[in-house]
Amino acid sequence: MRWLIDEMLPPSTAAELNHRGHDAVHVNDLGLAGQPDPVVFDNAVTQQRIVVTENVADYVVLLDQRLRSDQPATPVVFVRKADLPRRGALAIRLAARLDTWAGSHPDPYLGPHWA
Repeated sequence: MRWLIDEMLPPSTAAELNHRGHDAVHVNDLGLAGQPDPVVFDNAVTQQRIVVTENVADYVVLLDQRLRSDQPATPVVFVRKADLPRRGALAIRLAARLDTWAGSHPDPYLGPHWA
């Protein structure tokens, strides 16, 4: 799968996903750190990447607006860092969780998902 990892998640998550055979980038890799969510989302749509974020409040609204107005969209996978170990193991565990999720969702629908 093609992933775009949002800035509140560790950049090393992308490297871990790439090691597992995915095509993943972090917003830092694209120079998008600190950019507004619509800019990040537009980039994900253009690159056909699934957004991975902890930012439910903003992305669920953004995704809903896009889908209701028939604008281009991409799936968004929400995660909770609180459900994952802290420090160095976070990226490894998150990548493992996303890898498992991808195996269960080979063709995800446009909309919100949880992993």
